[in-house]
Amino acid sequence: MKVLKFGGGCLKDAKSIQKVPKIISHYDDDIVIVVLSAFGKITNMLEDEKYEGMLSFIQTIMMDLSFSLNDIEDVLNKKKYFNFSNRLSYPERVSIGEYLCSEIIHRYLKLENIDNIQLDATKYIFTDSWNSYLNSAKFHSIHIPNNFLESIVKKTIITQGFIASDINSNSSTTLGREGSDYTAAIFGDAFNADEVILFKDVDGIYSTDPKKNQDAKLFSHLTYDDAFELCSDGNTVVHPKTINHLKRKRIPLLIKNFDNLSKPGTVIS
Repeated sequence: MKVLKFGGGCLKDAKSIQKVPKIISHYDDDIVIVVLSAFGKITNMLEDEKYEGMLSFIQTIMMDLSFSLNDIEDVLNKKKYFNFSNRLSYPERVSIGEYLCSEIIHRYLKLENIDNIQLDATKYIFTDSWNSYLNSAKFHSIHIPNNFLESIVKKTIITQGFIASDINSNSSTTLGREGSDYTAAIFGDAFNADEVILFKDVDGIYSTDPKKNQDAKLFSHLTYDDAFELCSDGNTVVHPKTINHLKRKRIPLLIKNFDNLSKPGTVIS
């Protein structure tokens, strides 16, 4: 099994989204879990309650992906995505972006003849109580039913990063901004994945920011401990909790450039 995670910085428009089926097709021999962030700046829009701008952005993407008018209306009419109100909690509001992204990718993969099913991450990943000061909640556990994979007849599973449920109240929570990497690690750990692959807009992990320092060194391989230290010290390419979570079972983590797959990336193992 492989876990593939696509960040919002990669999925910023229809042209970039069109790359996803081609990438998934490289893993035809594996069961694949695809973890998705919200497209582009959707989470920021939801934080700022800029709903009209977000809806326009989503509609443009679906039109550019050649969705039928019926499919577009079907997505836009889903009440669980667009039940906007002043009473929505922060995690309820921002989770709309992840749900929309997974719904659109799910439908687009079907248009591209990639059979897939959706999995609601909040039904499986649980946190402690919501911390309004940090705007996040601490991971508690993941609950996977016995023989879950045996019940999945399709090889591609689409799910959301970042979002979860309170273990006590079942209310909406999140793992915090940039938490989709962590979600990929949680699923990778739970399913004993062969590898977790994070697709980013960079070639891998550097010693310093390559945009600011032309002498920055790109690492082809890092140990878990070295990667954790780098990513805890201002290098935000990978969520540090992601690295520690995979370290427990020695599951390799690969960071690949979404826009340049020929680059080998950085392996953490």
